[in-house]
Amino acid sequence: MLVLTFEDNEDDMMSHILSLINSREEIIQMSGLNNHLLNFKGLMIDEVQRVIIRESQEIELTYTEFEILKLLAKHPGIVFSKEQIYDIVWKESYSGDYNIVMSHIRNIREKIEDNPSKPIYIQTVWGVGYRFNKNLIA
Repeated sequence: MLVLTFEDNEDDMMSHILSLINSREEIIQMSGLNNHLLNFKGLMIDEVQRVIIRESQEIELTYTEFEILKLLAKHPGIVFSKEQIYDIVWKESYSGDYNIVMSHIRNIREKIEDNPSKPIYIQTVWGVGYRFNKNLIA
């Protein structure tokens, strides 16, 4: 514990404060070292580097595809409607056709699934929306 007294001059006090801030930031960074990695059976998502690894191979996704996959993967088992996905990923309300969300989901499936017509990662909940398969958490 560091104690600052009024006997310290301003430069010493500022130096101590900056030292405390820097050491605190290092501890925070170290404690969250792997919090940005989402691991599933056969799939790893690195949120910070924006990298998808599937079976030891890097998968290229567009910005929007990555954001949709990240949203679903961060909440495995939670069903998101097309409207919710659009509102969260595009950061705006949309009052038109949500086929754009379906199109992006189809593109993601083609890139990460062995058989896109029988997806294991992104599941369709008919009449409701999409969810990430919670049974694949590594």
